[in-house]
Order: sequence, then C-alpha cells, then structure tokens
Amino acid sequence: MIFLVIGVIVAVAVGAFLRQQSRISEPPKEESPETVEIPEAEVSEYDGNEIFIPAAKPVTSPELASGATYSAHAPAGEESPYGRSSEPKKQAQAAANLLRWCGRSGNIQLENITVSNPVTYWSNGEAATHEPSCIDVTLPVSFPKQEEPLPAEGAESYASMTPLQRGIYLTWLAGARIQPPLHMCYPAIWLYGIERRTIVDKLDLPMCISESFRLLPLLRWDVLKEKLITFITWLAIKVWLPDEDLLGFCKRLSVVPEGLLDIMLNSYANSMLPLPSAVAFTLVRTSEKLHRPDDPRIPHSDEDLKTFTPIYKDLCKGGLVLIKPAETLKIPYTPSNPSIKLSKKDSEPVEVPDFFADLSVFKTLVDSWEVFLTAKKKDEPVPDLADISERPDFEGFIETLRPEGSDLPLIATLGDVGKLMRFDTSPGTKLTGKERKSVVDTAQVEGWQIIPDLGVSGREYNWADRILFLELAPGTLLPHSYRVASFMLEFICASIAADEDRVFEPLRQRMNDFFPLSEEDNIRLEAQKPLDLPTQYGPDFYGEFMCSWLSEPERKAVRNLVLDAVSFMPGFGGNPEVNSILCEYLGLRESEEISPQDMKKSPKDKGAEVMKLMALLFKNS
Repeated sequence: MIFLVIGVIVAVAVGAFLRQQSRISEPPKEESPETVEIPEAEVSEYDGNEIFIPAAKPVTSPELASGATYSAHAPAGEESPYGRSSEPKKQAQAAANLLRWCGRSGNIQLENITVSNPVTYWSNGEAATHEPSCIDVTLPVSFPKQEEPLPAEGAESYASMTPLQRGIYLTWLAGARIQPPLHMCYPAIWLYGIERRTIVDKLDLPMCISESFRLLPLLRWDVLKEKLITFITWLAIKVWLPDEDLLGFCKRLSVVPEGLLDIMLNSYANSMLPLPSAVAFTLVRTSEKLHRPDDPRIPHSDEDLKTFTPIYKDLCKGGLVLIKPAETLKIPYTPSNPSIKLSKKDSEPVEVPDFFADLSVFKTLVDSWEVFLTAKKKDEPVPDLADISERPDFEGFIETLRPEGSDLPLIATLGDVGKLMRFDTSPGTKLTGKERKSVVDTAQVEGWQIIPDLGVSGREYNWADRILFLELAPGTLLPHSYRVASFMLEFICASIAADEDRVFEPLRQRMNDFFPLSEEDNIRLEAQKPLDLPTQYGPDFYGEFMCSWLSEPERKAVRNLVLDAVSFMPGFGGNPEVNSILCEYLGLRESEEISPQDMKKSPKDKGAEVMKLMALLFKNS
C-alpha cells in the first residue's frame, strides 16, 4: 500500500513538471490593449508631468472607423457606435492622430485644468482628420496672469489659437459653458464640433440640440446667434424635436424662424384638437408673419399667458383647429465648419408643412393678440409724474449730451437731469426719495434706464454722481436678479479697486454663476463698465448703508459671495487683503473663518441667499 501512495505522488510531480516546461517553451501571447481594464483610481490619476486623458470616450468620424484604435487611455464605451474591435492585431498599434469625441460623460485633463463634459473633439497630437474644434492635448496652454491683458483678437481653430487663447477657451469649457464667452471665436469653434458630430458622425442629435439651446442666451453677436438658430431649426426638423422641448426653446426667443414654428404646429394639425393656449401664445408672439409692424415685441411671461388664454379661447371658439397644408417649406443648411464637405444627399434642404402659406387661417388668432395687447396696455401702471409741472424735453436733453454720431451709452450727472426737471441742485442739497423716483419714472417714459439703480434704500445720492443712460423699451420691468447683480458688481469693483477691463470682464461674467441673468441683463451689466472702472465710491460707502440695513449673518453672506467671485482671479483669489477690506467695512471680525456649511454652498445658492436679503435694500424701488 505504501508503494502505491509513493507511486501516485511521483506521477503527480512528474506531470506538473512537464506542464511547466511546456508553458515555458511556448512564446508569450500578445495581449490586446482593449482587453485591459483600468481601475477608476488609475484613470483619474494625474501627476502633473504628462498630459493624460482620463475616461474620455472616443468616437471617430465614419471615414476613420475602419482604422479606429481605442487605447487604454481612452477606452471605448457606450457612446461609441463602433464598439470593441474584433481584430486585436490592429488594436496593438497606437493611434495618436485619431479624432476622438468627448461627450457629456467624459472629461479631458491637460496642464492643470480638467474639462468635464466638453462636448467636443480631442486628439493626442495633430489629428488625421482636420477639425477646427479638435483639442490637441499636446499643444501648449497658458492662463492669463494679473498683469497680462486679455487678447482682443480671435482665431479660426483651436490649433491656430495662441497658448493664452487656448487657456481662456479651456477655462470657458471647464466652466460648463454657462458664462458669456469673451470673444465670438470661442463659441464659433465649439459649434464647429457640434456640426461635425451631427452632420458627419450623425450621432447625438438631441443632445447637440440641447447643448445649443444652453449656449444661445449667452451670445451677443447677432451673426453667430442667427447661425445657431438656423442650425437648431435645421436639426430640430431632422429629429422632429419633442413638443415640450420645442415649445420651451421657442419661449426663449422674441422672434422664432418660420420653419421652427411649422414643426411645432405640425404636431397639432389634423388632430381636430384646438391649439393649446401656450402654443398659440408663443406662435402669435414670435412669428414675423403674424406680427403687425407696430406691435411691440414682448418676452414670454406666464402672467401674460394667463391674460391671453381667456381672450384666445373666446375669440377662437375654444381654440384654433389646424389642418395640415399641402404646401411645404424647404429649409437648406450650409455648415459654418470649413472642414465639412456635404454629400449631395446631406446638402438637400429639409421639408416641413408650410402653415404660413395662407395667413387667413390665423385671422382669429391675430385678433386675439390685438385684444390682448390693448388689455395689457390698460393694465400697465402709469408713472406718477404729477410733481412735474411741464414735461421736460428729455429727447433734446439726450441729443445735446450725446456726442454726434456716437452710439455709446450716454453718461451724465444727476445734476444734469435735476436741472432739466427744475429741481434745486444747488451745492449742499441732496436728492429726496421723491425726486429720485421722478427722475427714474421720467426716464422710463422716454425710453431710458438709469444706472446705477436710484432706488437702493439707505444709499446716499448726490447731484454730482455720474449716471449712465441705456435704452429701455417702455413697460420693461427690470428683474430683481439683474438689479442685485448690478449692485454686487459695483460693490466688488470698489472692494478690489478695479480699474482695468481685464478685471471687470471676468467679474461681469462671474455674475452669471450667482444670478439667473438673461442676455439683456448681461448687456446691461457690460454697459455699466464706465461707471465701475473706477467706481465713484470706496467700499466704506457701500459698507455704511449695508451695516444699517443688514444683520451680521446677512453681511457675512455678502462677504462670502464677493470672496467666491474673486477667488479665480489672479492677484485677488485667496488674497487676505480682500477679506480684510470686506470685514472692515461690513463690520465683521476678520479672524472669523467661513463656516464649513457656507464653504459647501454652490454659487447659485450663494446668489439666491444674497438676492433674498437684498430685497430689503431694494424695497423702495
């Protein structure tokens, strides 16, 4: 028995030895990089020495699909239409020149900045496919220093940008593209990538529409805005955008392209159901063909919709019922991206039913709009100008002070307006609250907004104060968010003694992170620069009346927002002198640090908190 056991042990040992020898003699198998799984910790690591692309999901254009190579640094994922390659030998070859897509679920890290969800193309070296929007991570990048002016010129592509321009562009992308861009070239180059993604790759069309929607309110260049609206219209027809998304987009515009309205109406034609009030209101409010020349352009308002609805349902007998017309409207689109060459099929115009071929269909709807405008005009508050014995020649006043041929905002003094309105402006006299209200009301009647806000409680106004006039459509109500943003921008500029454009512009853009501001609000903020560079008063002036009206916790909230606003600016971020000045004039203890709860608050939360407490300062305006 013992000899049997010994024999078994020897047999097992000999078999193991032979198998080991067999493995040693075999050549090692080459492993495809696609089979390597990278732990999340490794993907996110960046040592600062080499450029590294963590978790960016690459998608190449169709013409490069056959040679696509997915490296471990850029693993294929659910956004890739090509999946994993079935040819491991091709995958072993590096492809630094592959044009790759980084969408909402990816991020790019280069230099010392992480760009999350950039929604654009990137490459590790010059891409084989020329694409102006492609971020070549091997190109140098620099970021503006305090003494360095921001570039005023633009660029035609990411590759042709200077290192400083790339730094500004990447910073804008890293900020989730929620701030107005500094130059038209930055959103234009980003849009090149959106065009390639939708037209060439034919992917992510709804997502690209959504991202285009977000960008539209930030554009102040009419040429680019019109191009973007045309692109959205063309793309919306391609995918037949859902009704709620389409309506939500149209609500943001004062004028909506005819093709976009045709898409919106197509969903209700031949249904025998009345056009919903919100759709009818948006249609007649934004259509160029249904608008009469003298009708005012008004923004969307839920309050106005409530007023319009019963008028519309009464005159249209429950609502307008549409029948799909036989005529169609052809909408062409030419890409602005110079690297895209459309095929004959892709260059063909898209077609939609032309609901505006016969305008008589909308007669009752247009009548409803006219009745609504009449009712709205009657409900508008009439400014109290009883204290003015004669209506002043405001138009002549503006023409006299404005330099001939100038279209710049007009700057004057309160004393100039006071003399026009026959107020006592002699030395030593100050404006009363009633006089300030009369100045504002008179200016608004004549179509002008006065900056700074003359209705801030506790603030002392003098006849020598400089004021700025901006054109303002009659009946326009300035939102509370804008008025607070304007005041805070003025206060911040005073706190850091801002005196240069390169300081003012980033601060002006930063206000969008704290407050919900429209495109018009941003234009107004941009216009107040001549008053804020430099401001007329120091931080002590603002601190005095804020200490009178706000409690200590409320003044801390103001301090925290200011520190957050300047935190990213070279020379001011983390500068203890800024905190020292704020604490001194806001009556706070400098040694008291910001609480952990306040540190966790987002800019939007800080802005909402300041807007709420500032209601006290603006209660009389």
